[in-house]
Amino acid sequence: MRQVQIAAGSLVLIGLGLGGWVAPAWILLSWFVGAGLVFAGVSGFCGMARLLALMPWNRVSI
Repeated sequence: MRQVQIAAGSLVLIGLGLGGWVAPAWILLSWFVGAGLVFAGVSGFCGMARLLALMPWNRVSI
């Protein structure tokens, strides 16, 4: 969960920063992450957690 919180928070901040300095359309990134968090809370399915679980640093070494 900690990785999901770090990733989601970072994406929101990046979206807001790019929306303010580069192009306003980047704010949609923050909206998308927020909608994903609401969906995860309502449904119990977190796509970001599933993607992060597949990353090599989350694999068990045998």
